[in-house]
Amino acid sequence: MVLLHESLFLGKGLVPADAILRTLPWHRDIYAANYMLGDQYLTFLPTQEFVYQQKSLPFWNPYICCGTPNLGAIEVGLFFPIRLLLAPLGPFWGSGPAAFIKLCLAGWFTMLYVRLLGVSGPASLLAGLVFSLSGFMIVWLGHPHVNCAMWLPLLLYFMEKAFRDGGDKAAALRAWAGFAVAYACMILGGHPPTFIQITILLGIYFLVRVVGEKDGLRQAGLLIGAVAVGLLLAAPQLLPFQEYYRRCAFALTLQRWSDQLSFYSLIHFFLPNALGNPARGFEDMPNLLGWNDPDNFNERTGYVGIFPLFAAACGIALRPCRTTKIFLLLGVGTVPLVFGIPPLPSLMRVLPILHDVDERRLLLFVALSVAVLAAFGWDEIFSRRRNQRRMAVVATGFLVLAGAAMLYFWHVIGAKIHTLDGAHLAFFRRECLILGIGVGTVLVAVLWPANWKGWILMGLCLGWTTVDLLHFGMGYNPSIPRDLYYPPAPAITWLQRDHSLYRVFGGGLDFPPNSPEVYGVSDSRGCDSLGVRRYQELVGVDTNDLFFYREPKTFAKNLRLLNVKYLMFTKPMALNPRFAEPVYTNVMLIYRFKPCLDRAFLVFDYQVATNQAAALAQISATEFDARRVVLLEEEPPPAKRSGEGGATGTATNESVRVVSHEPDDVTIEASTPRPAYLVLLDTYFPGWTATVNGEPTRIVRADYNFRAVSLPAGKATVHFAYRPMSFRIGLYLCGAGLLALGAAWWFGGLGRKISLV
Repeated sequence: MVLLHESLFLGKGLVPADAILRTLPWHRDIYAANYMLGDQYLTFLPTQEFVYQQKSLPFWNPYICCGTPNLGAIEVGLFFPIRLLLAPLGPFWGSGPAAFIKLCLAGWFTMLYVRLLGVSGPASLLAGLVFSLSGFMIVWLGHPHVNCAMWLPLLLYFMEKAFRDGGDKAAALRAWAGFAVAYACMILGGHPPTFIQITILLGIYFLVRVVGEKDGLRQAGLLIGAVAVGLLLAAPQLLPFQEYYRRCAFALTLQRWSDQLSFYSLIHFFLPNALGNPARGFEDMPNLLGWNDPDNFNERTGYVGIFPLFAAACGIALRPCRTTKIFLLLGVGTVPLVFGIPPLPSLMRVLPILHDVDERRLLLFVALSVAVLAAFGWDEIFSRRRNQRRMAVVATGFLVLAGAAMLYFWHVIGAKIHTLDGAHLAFFRRECLILGIGVGTVLVAVLWPANWKGWILMGLCLGWTTVDLLHFGMGYNPSIPRDLYYPPAPAITWLQRDHSLYRVFGGGLDFPPNSPEVYGVSDSRGCDSLGVRRYQELVGVDTNDLFFYREPKTFAKNLRLLNVKYLMFTKPMALNPRFAEPVYTNVMLIYRFKPCLDRAFLVFDYQVATNQAAALAQISATEFDARRVVLLEEEPPPAKRSGEGGATGTATNESVRVVSHEPDDVTIEASTPRPAYLVLLDTYFPGWTATVNGEPTRIVRADYNFRAVSLPAGKATVHFAYRPMSFRIGLYLCGAGLLALGAAWWFGGLGRKISLV
């Protein structure tokens, strides 16, 4: 509540959208509270706002990239339980409560797990604080990463409970049922790399835990069954995502296997902010001090506090058991992956799925390991039977290692400290003071006499750990007033006055994608975690340029096919007046693109090109006229004659009118004097169906990426509907998962009654 007080009590939203106001068309000279959280205000928040404005769960998003499957874009998290719970509040007002619930549940789940492992209440409180306020949870709080990460301790709790209740088969069955529900919630969180990594961790934990168990095969079967039920429960989200992933261009470009931290980042476990913080400034400190750390703040930060690090060391040294060994290996074992020690990067490159997963995010496991080990260490520190000498040895080793790291840090930067100005020097000293107090807390804990009042020391250690972690996390996720959340701008108002169906195209970060969808403006660009490969190939712009809001190197190809009516720029462009004319010049320059095609139009001739490369080359040629001929990739169905369920009445002139264009439904009235093809410049994708005057008809892929239906002569009403089969199958599978879950719960209760009898 202290960390999130502004968004909980002061009428602000826990969203960093103020950073977007530094771009056109807003062009406000304000300080961005945290520019590092760009994925939130450039990708997630606009789409969440679009969903909220629809007052429903739209499966299709027509506002970016000529249309994308909103349901398949898993990072939107349409079915994430917390998002569904707070959906009536919208993304602005619901952001603070959502963050509060996530952090509280993450801490509570951690407490449940470590209490099951046998630690004391205060020790479990320390573990909950450390995990929920760790660097990973704070810097990724507004991202879908935390939606998945928060369930990790609960999954471990249910798995451990199933082992401990192994003698009571009914209780074990119920524990695995709880595991299945938590696993489904993790998947619905919306970040596939995180739930892949967590799944691998759970498998390793199970293999280590099952050693020596008499009923290991039965437990393995129950684990497989629980995972299967979790997948079934999440199927309405998972199957559309898989459908989208198979047609995306995302995995072709990111090469996540090559992302690792430099060893310079280790210093941030002791001084997380000393070299600058995007929410507090002073990010020029590494350059001023000659510290070569190329890693960005979000990726490198695994801060867990100073005292918890010492308590974790005590847990390892003073309480050797299977659990401490497991989490020691987990924490240490992730280091080679996080820092890319050879030959691991080469191995990650060739492994399927894992080559698309960022190994730096394994800092999540480091945070959980420290939290659990710190709980064990806490009980050793405050045990009345503690061995003062052994604890002194542990403290000496811990302080020596920390001191060696700080000496190396000082060796690199010491010569340049005197060059800092007063503000930078004060900031640096303040962060070093936080470290000093943390070290002092460690010394007090070691030197505190065992016969003194232990509750005072407990309060001191817990209190300082809380202050330390709050000092790190305070303000990193900024809260802003409502008037800074995607406010209107004159250029946007001008675009909104045009009620025709059109798209815009812009260069660079101005009116950045996906922000137009907040205002109901369709954009030929877009930021999506995946992106339809056919569309990427059609526009001819590299994914890292167009889809991830970097400035495009060139104009997108085939603009005339994208229904682009307006081009937006920050400065005058030398455009051919035959193709573009300026229509708006206030702050932002907007040009009307004259060759713009209507969103829907009739074509009376077609060609079939089954070769994709040849089809793309043909429509990209300057002489290709989309109004004269439509390029199809299969023979269209034969047009019905008038009166055979197709068009009705007679028509002397051709006309097309889009009656309604909703996310999941499009209705068009057409009139044609002879058989024709209705082309709709929206992305072709499985799940779209069409009817002509109520009679089903087949949609064929047109002009490489779009949709077309065959029309007979006469008047016709065409209705396009997005009803993905993947979602319907997912619902059936979810129903099967619920039945399996209910059966497990019922049989678990029945087994308990029988055992009691």
